[in-house]
Amino acid sequence: MPLTLRQAAAHLNLSYDALRKITAAGLLPAAGQPGGKVLIPTDVARRIQARSAVALHRLLPTATGGTTMAVLRVDVAKPVLQEDRSFIGFHADLPSADLLEALRGWWMGRPEKVAQAGVLPVTLGGFVVAVLTGLSDWDTKLTDNGLVRHRFDARLAGYISDLDTSVNMITAGASDDLRIAELLLGKRLESLAGGPIAYVSAAAAPPAGL
Repeated sequence: MPLTLRQAAAHLNLSYDALRKITAAGLLPAAGQPGGKVLIPTDVARRIQARSAVALHRLLPTATGGTTMAVLRVDVAKPVLQEDRSFIGFHADLPSADLLEALRGWWMGRPEKVAQAGVLPVTLGGFVVAVLTGLSDWDTKLTDNGLVRHRFDARLAGYISDLDTSVNMITAGASDDLRIAELLLGKRLESLAGGPIAYVSAAAAPPAGL
């Protein structure tokens, strides 16, 4: 029997708002809307519920040897009237070029700290939905309201169009980019912050074999 959004959110240990965003971003194409109510198949909810968290102790050594990584927490994509991008946020249906521009800036924070791991996972609803790499350089601007924001010279290493199957929609590129994206996409990554940029740290590596 299919689940309502509230039932599925409880099953997945997510907030209702998080699951609503995931659905609105086109990441659950299996969800139906009979009578205007969104319903999620039980088997889809079961597979997503079993999804593992990002293994940070395995990921960060593959980047630059650091133990801290920035995370970009976004909302569902919405149109913006800006010269350098048409959208801000994430949606599964955005073309990759538009998606990259929607994700790589303009963000507040310390750019050197955001770029230090060389990897920027993008999360929506607590799951990694896209991965940016190559964050070695950035542009900076002062906005009309006096805020300093940054846009990174990043590459889109991967993104998903379905949280249930979590297949990387980027199939060509640097092998390291694709490998790092594979370690992140579709997995849970919890982070807390007052704004879009948060930080997570790798715990000590577990004993060999775990």
